[in-house]
Amino acid sequence: MTQTLIDPLHSFIESGQPVRREEVPDQLEGTDYVKERLIEPTECPTCNNGIIIVDESEDTYEIRCHSNHFRTVEKSDRIRYLPSFHRFLQDIAGKLKTDLITTDDSNLPRYVIGETSRDLLVYLVYSPRHYEDTVKDIYEDAIERGNPSILITPKDTISDIVELQFLFSTGHLVQAVPFKKIDESGLLSDYADTALQVEQLDENVMRRRFGEDVEELRKKVKANPKYILSILSNIRMLRENGEIGRGSGELLENTAEAVFMHLFPTQPERGGEADSGANLPDNVFYLWEEGSYGHIDYEPILGLVDTKSGQEANFGQEKVRGKHDDYVEGARKISFKHGSVGHIFLVLDIDGQQEIKFYDRMQDDYEENMYMIVLTLDALITIFSAYLSSVVSNELKLNAASFNRAIYPLFHRDTYNSEPFVHLRRVFREVGQQPEEYRMKLLERPGLMVINRDVVIEHFNTLIEGPTELEEILNRYFQ
Repeated sequence: MTQTLIDPLHSFIESGQPVRREEVPDQLEGTDYVKERLIEPTECPTCNNGIIIVDESEDTYEIRCHSNHFRTVEKSDRIRYLPSFHRFLQDIAGKLKTDLITTDDSNLPRYVIGETSRDLLVYLVYSPRHYEDTVKDIYEDAIERGNPSILITPKDTISDIVELQFLFSTGHLVQAVPFKKIDESGLLSDYADTALQVEQLDENVMRRRFGEDVEELRKKVKANPKYILSILSNIRMLRENGEIGRGSGELLENTAEAVFMHLFPTQPERGGEADSGANLPDNVFYLWEEGSYGHIDYEPILGLVDTKSGQEANFGQEKVRGKHDDYVEGARKISFKHGSVGHIFLVLDIDGQQEIKFYDRMQDDYEENMYMIVLTLDALITIFSAYLSSVVSNELKLNAASFNRAIYPLFHRDTYNSEPFVHLRRVFREVGQQPEEYRMKLLERPGLMVINRDVVIEHFNTLIEGPTELEEILNRYFQ
């Protein structure tokens, strides 16, 4: 599917009905995106009343209407053209780095479903009489199947769909996509990778813990992602689709605050938009746990969070003086000398390699116990999904004694750079230009931590597969 075909396909699918040949968009004529169908007559050509077909030949229908008109209808006049949903879904599957296995059109004229080789579903809304009810049915189907899904709507906005998604608490399970965004394969594949890896982590833990027969277990213990996760999973698409104003970071800021409230002690409704006029970070949280049974005390961390809701965090234009230097100065004023200060940026994506240059500009303002973390949105979604999943969070706690201890290395510079976790330093985000140079620069800066989804998944898998002393203790009870 080329860019030039996106608009014609959109209008063809948005029309929601079979059309005559002359109504097929010119760009699609003769392509395999269009298929021909013979449509039986349903109305009398004379009076428009309903009809019955009294006879049929190879070329004609003989009809009689309720007003007793007898007419002959040429089959050639009943040829209509509609989208090839299978061909369209094949292209979408390709953008998701997978193959289309089957197309289920049994729910037409409301929606079609594409099943892919990555266990990812694609729903395409087509000609629903009741749009909202159709979307609800799709969410119910996706929840019942339990597969990460893409929902493509012919509408230009997804705000109304996202509102329904909040009600259904589908979380990261379903990503709504306006038709005009389907050519942004990077955006779609990023969602698919995050959702599939989160689901796979959950599956791996359940199978490791409970064996292969997990279907009944899934129904009982797999927590449906909550409203917060639903919002997080849709923020990037809402931003990319222009449904969040470029000057407003309030949605991401408030949602991230809710996540940090779940994970850490924090001060709600302070900072950022809530403290308009004050030079404060969007959120401040505290992470510390006392040691118990062989676990050392973890050094306290004061997290200063700045959310960047733009499509890309432009660190090149981020101010140090009069903003971020004030943030870290505030940590000094409360004499936070017996712990660490994590200067954290929550971002959707990063413009080039600008985080390295910004980190270098901050060096004069960082004390020895201060460092910088770039936390991507997909990393936060992965962390929070694990937190909400009873099986994954329990597995992590068997290794680390608590969920906070499990994620501690992702927020503490010295732990992140210590020998047990040094492999995480070798998990890099993708950059478009000079990737080897970028990796070397990052390795030379231990005080700069870039935590993306792949880092989180790697860390969780290492913990889950490692020895669990607490599990051995619990097992002794049952011996």
